[in-house]
Amino acid sequence: MVKVVVIDDHAVVRMGLKYMLDVHKSEFAFAGDWPKGEGAAQFVMKVDPDLVLLDIRMPDRDGIAVLEDILLMRPQQKVIMLTTSDADNDVYRALNLGARGYLLKDRDANEIPDAIHRVMNGGKYVPDVVMELFRKRQMTANLTPREEEVMKHLRDGLTNETIATRMGITRDSVKLHLKNIFAKLGVSDRISALREAVTRGFLH
Repeated sequence: MVKVVVIDDHAVVRMGLKYMLDVHKSEFAFAGDWPKGEGAAQFVMKVDPDLVLLDIRMPDRDGIAVLEDILLMRPQQKVIMLTTSDADNDVYRALNLGARGYLLKDRDANEIPDAIHRVMNGGKYVPDVVMELFRKRQMTANLTPREEEVMKHLRDGLTNETIATRMGITRDSVKLHLKNIFAKLGVSDRISALREAVTRGFLH
């Protein structure tokens, strides 16, 4: 019997997952749920489940931070991310930190029992569509903190001159940062860079 904990800020999702686990009660036991990121890791330590289904998009503390909290306290804990986020930066961060699976909520619900079985048997469960995002993200270096700052100013619609003033650098330095950003994101203009940065999770 696999004890499963659900961490998600949406009550409907928590209820749906509890129902799904109850349908498979010969295999899985619903061990409890937690409605937010804050305090989630401590809840997991108290309940001591075999596996955690963890959302990413939560308002108080996102699931990537919660995943890190859990694995710092219990490195062997099996966690599957169950989320609406297909931003490749989220996929990359979650799998790199040690998530054993990554499922999208709009996929077939029958994937969840399959994913739990595979993870409990020592494997990983990452659908092809998610693995492609992970591979894509691996091929692209992270933006540096300075480049991320430039992107935030771009999002606010600032000119190169204003960005230079805000950051205390020259306009040529801003242009160089933009050139590097465009190369890393595989784009050639500001609008495309902003769109790609949002897709990849650099900007929200």
